[in-house]
Amino acid sequence: MTTYQPKTRPTLAEAQEMIGGYVTFIVNEPDKQVLVDEDGFAKELDKNHEATFVANTPVFGNAIVLKGDAMWAIRPIEIDEEDV
Repeated sequence: MTTYQPKTRPTLAEAQEMIGGYVTFIVNEPDKQVLVDEDGFAKELDKNHEATFVANTPVFGNAIVLKGDAMWAIRPIEIDEEDV
């Protein structure tokens, strides 16, 4: 299992290639993001011990740890008060 730590922001296609499947966030903090294969457990991939340590939750398969300029910009969801 590989834990990638790219210096530049990967595209979605690049992230999916590194992960080997559909990408999902398991950590989205101000100083780091951890992306993993959303089906890693179901695919019975090996446990990624390095990523498990970084994310503080079990990770199966490849992972991507993003920091600084490599992080993906996540926009907050805007909710119209009339819809609540």
